[in-house]
Amino acid sequence: MKRIAYIIMTLVFTAASSLLAQNKDYIDSLKSELQLEGMANRIETYSQIAWEYRKSFPDSTLYYSKKAADLAQNSQEYRHLIVKPLNFTGVGYYYKGDNLNAFDYYQIAKDSALVYGDSLQYGYALNNIGRLYFNQGNYISAYDYFFRALEVFEIMEDKTSMSYGYKSLSELYQSQNNFEKALEMSLKTADIRQDFDDPSGIISIYLEIAGIYVRLENYNNGLSYFTKAYEIAESINDRANLAIIKLAIADMNSKRGQFNIAYSNAMEALKFTEGSQNINLLIKVYALLGEIYFYKNDFFRAKEYFKKVSVLASENNDITYDRDAYFFLSRIYEKEGNINAAYSNFKNYTDLKEKTENVNTAREIERLEARIALEVKETENKLLKINQETFEEVIKKQRSLNIALSAIFFLTLILLIIIWITAVRRRKHNKVLHLKNLQIEDQQKKITLQNKEIKQQNAELIISNKELDDLNNEKDSLLSLVAHDMKAPFHRIQGLTELLRLSGLNEEQMQYVTMIRNNSKHGAHLINDILDVNSMTIDKEKPTLNTTDLKKTLEDVVANFIVELTNKEIECKIACEAKLLVRTDINYLNRILENLISNAVKFSDLGSEIILKAGVSKDNFWISVKDFAQGFSEADKVDIFKRFQKLSARPTGGESSNGLGLAIVKTLVDRLNGKIDLDSEKGKYSEFTLYFPFLEE
Repeated sequence: MKRIAYIIMTLVFTAASSLLAQNKDYIDSLKSELQLEGMANRIETYSQIAWEYRKSFPDSTLYYSKKAADLAQNSQEYRHLIVKPLNFTGVGYYYKGDNLNAFDYYQIAKDSALVYGDSLQYGYALNNIGRLYFNQGNYISAYDYFFRALEVFEIMEDKTSMSYGYKSLSELYQSQNNFEKALEMSLKTADIRQDFDDPSGIISIYLEIAGIYVRLENYNNGLSYFTKAYEIAESINDRANLAIIKLAIADMNSKRGQFNIAYSNAMEALKFTEGSQNINLLIKVYALLGEIYFYKNDFFRAKEYFKKVSVLASENNDITYDRDAYFFLSRIYEKEGNINAAYSNFKNYTDLKEKTENVNTAREIERLEARIALEVKETENKLLKINQETFEEVIKKQRSLNIALSAIFFLTLILLIIIWITAVRRRKHNKVLHLKNLQIEDQQKKITLQNKEIKQQNAELIISNKELDDLNNEKDSLLSLVAHDMKAPFHRIQGLTELLRLSGLNEEQMQYVTMIRNNSKHGAHLINDILDVNSMTIDKEKPTLNTTDLKKTLEDVVANFIVELTNKEIECKIACEAKLLVRTDINYLNRILENLISNAVKFSDLGSEIILKAGVSKDNFWISVKDFAQGFSEADKVDIFKRFQKLSARPTGGESSNGLGLAIVKTLVDRLNGKIDLDSEKGKYSEFTLYFPFLEE
């Protein structure tokens, strides 16, 4: 369940920032400084208080930013200090979720910074605009603004601001899965923050770096940075971060399959979390403990924890964790054989899954609408600036004309000519402006129509996607239910035929009973294959790695076919050195070999030969299965790994063929990151060669 693990990791790091959102003691100390004399000091203090309130109480950010801005506006000497309060007003609106107002104030702050020569606040305004575009998914514009801001910070050689710029770029690169560049930016941020007395900031960036290393599957470096963050949190007795770090380490070890270590880490996280009474974090810890017990096959304890998750998530209105708890409970009940409970929990899971998908779709639509609104807003600002520059140019010309009229009265005739020429130019210019305004109105109408079309298309896509998803889920559920219900009759038929064979039948009756038994056996095998293929499509668990002797594995699988080989007088040869140890998923490998050997026996003639070979090279281990039977045509090779595909070859001993064996082989080989080569000549031979990389947990 990589997706669930990734959600846990992301929410852990998000929780870290929210828990450290406000330093009350520091705010109180800032408020005490307001009593100090000096206008500049009061403006700066109000601005800093506004900044500290941004995450927890954005309305207070707006209040104190206005206080600072009003003081600066009413002071001729300190009017240049207004830029920072304008930036922080935008920050307040940003945390309130009012992106349009935030965009307006960031633009005003940027323009004011140019007027008053405040390069640092100009860089922050650029970075803030970039974050708006980043949150709306406009990564190209975000990238442009982030880099422009970073250039300003680097020219200013302001390390605090540079770390802010690097962190913004790191988040952008992470959103694009460019983890190498994200790591580079985060490491630069960490280098800068180490020089400042800010434990919370250092913990935050160390957690981010650790998360990137985990995403890169570099677990040793990830653990190193988790440890650094833990030591700092322990030194300041930050129990919230201690819980978050332990939970992140537990999740990392769980993904690596080291469940005992993960369990120990998770229990330590639980100890810190229960002390903090943080329900959201407690849900995450319970969810991870349940997952660990599930993969350790301790279904009783896993069930207990997932039930706790469901109760807390339901009370806390956390649909995501409630949904995932139902998913795991349905799988646990299925493994325990309690089909009714499994179905009930799976139905609850699908209901909540549909709700979360609807919510995510609505949020995506809101994000796209906000992105379009921001782009329109920026276009309007550019147009206003163009108009403003034009009007200022006209005003300058008019002033020059007035000065000329006042200073040179005796050149009245010349002045009249100048006025006439200027009037003509103004009329032409006004016509040009009028045409531009008409063009702008036309463009705005086209944009409005395009927005309506986009909304309509999005609505249709949402409906279509939901219908397809419902049909697919219905198909999978129906296939599983029907196949499960059909297995029992076939097994009962086989049991009855065994009883009939023991009841003293004559030779003809015994032949009929044998035919019934073989057909029911073939039907049961077909249903098992259908269930396996459907299970492989839905359930994509990570392979469980164990060490096995390659030659012994081949011998054990061949032993399962001794009856079939004897009946058809087929000799099966094994060419493999002893004691070739490899790490792989033994169940997957056995199933692959069983299907290939079964096909080789099924399509080989009486008295034929099958050759199994295996070996180890520098980068992988390989296995080949060769028969001297009917081979594959060129047309067969095109469709050979498709499900339910009947090829040109036919069984030689009356066996059945459902067209699923090679599809299962291809799926399991892909799970092990391997590949298949086929060498075949129609009517002569066929040889499947499998190559598997050396896997590590």
